[in-house]
Amino acid sequence: MHRIPKNHVLETEGKMNLSTEKTPQQKLSKFSLENVSAINVTHLPIHNLKIVARACDELNQQAGHNKAIPHVAARNIKNEQELEDFIKFCISKGINKALVIGGSTPRKETNVFNNDVAVANILKGANITVDCGIYPQNETALEIKTKLGIFENAITQLCMNSDAINNLPLLDTIRIGVPSMCSVKGIYKYLKLCGNDSYKYIFKNWMALNYLGSDGIKVDKFIGKLKFSNYHIYNFGKLDETIDKLLSIKEK
Repeated sequence: MHRIPKNHVLETEGKMNLSTEKTPQQKLSKFSLENVSAINVTHLPIHNLKIVARACDELNQQAGHNKAIPHVAARNIKNEQELEDFIKFCISKGINKALVIGGSTPRKETNVFNNDVAVANILKGANITVDCGIYPQNETALEIKTKLGIFENAITQLCMNSDAINNLPLLDTIRIGVPSMCSVKGIYKYLKLCGNDSYKYIFKNWMALNYLGSDGIKVDKFIGKLKFSNYHIYNFGKLDETIDKLLSIKEK
């Protein structure tokens, strides 16, 4: 059996460092797979964690090294056995990193887990490195620094306010979430799939209208206002075109 090297890192010297994401069933092109350093696999309320982990293993086998990072949405976990089975599978396949978030399931007393820290501590106990999500519009610099004392790295939730992003602390540990070059309809479709309050979410990012063109969001124009080069592309559609556009920025 082909063994996947652990901790393999895509060589990104001379180009922008990009990551992206997909659902467990979603397929990515060879171009996308080869031109990103990591691919997160989302954990939706309809999916057991084992499905997420299997999708990660398939991606890693396709890439020939560890490139997939499973999402673990704390409030989407149905029972402790689900998390235990996920950990066992990850260890058996050499999957040693996860992005832990709260999840779209509402907080309630009957949830097995209600926050990301509780789940992160369990994963860290199994020697699985944990990243987190941060919210530039809602969290203070102190709150973000506190999170990064627990988690290794972070991805920002979609934020189209360049000033808020550029004021983030510890930029070398943060990957900035940006939309792919899709239409507003594409964003809405994705948010509906994830179970977010779509209208509220889009309203918080009304500045995206400043970057909306006839062919979709001009993500290259938005990135031109930011001061670093580690980006996570929220895959709302037109992923190949987005990756190609962003890589061309670095080459100019």
